[in-house]
Amino acid sequence: MSNVELARSAIRRAGRWLQSAKRALEDGRWDDVVYSSQMTTESSAKAVLIALGVDYPKEHDVSTIFEELSRRTDLPSDFKESIRESADTIAELAELRGLAGYGFETGIDAEYFKEYAPEAISRAEKLYNRCLTLLRSVFPRAQI
Repeated sequence: MSNVELARSAIRRAGRWLQSAKRALEDGRWDDVVYSSQMTTESSAKAVLIALGVDYPKEHDVSTIFEELSRRTDLPSDFKESIRESADTIAELAELRGLAGYGFETGIDAEYFKEYAPEAISRAEKLYNRCLTLLRSVFPRAQI
C-alpha cells in the first residue's frame, strides 16, 4: 500500500471518528465527544504526515512533528499558516484523551466534559477539514 493510499484510509477513518463525535454530542455523551474528537485530530494529522512521507512516533500526541511541517516549502501557505493552531489542538486533545477514556478510574464522569465538548468537536472538525483539503489539493488524483 502506498503512502497516499494509507493516508486516504487514515483520513477516512478520521471522518468516521468525527461522525462518532457528532453523534455523541447529540446524545450528551460528553466524554465520548472529547475522545472521538481526539481520535479525529490524531488520524487527520497522521494522514497528512503519512502522505508527505514524514515519520512520526507511535503515540497519540504528534503535535511536535506536525508543527515541523511549517518549515516545508512545498505546502500551500494557508495550510502552513494554520499549523500552529492545529498543533495546539492536537496537543490539547491528546492531553485530555486519557481522562475522557478512563476518567472513571479517578472519579471523573461524562459531565466533567459537558462545557468543553462543543469546543472539542469544533476544533477537531476544523483540523480535519484543513487536512482533508490539503490532501485533496496535493494529491488530486488520489480520490481522497
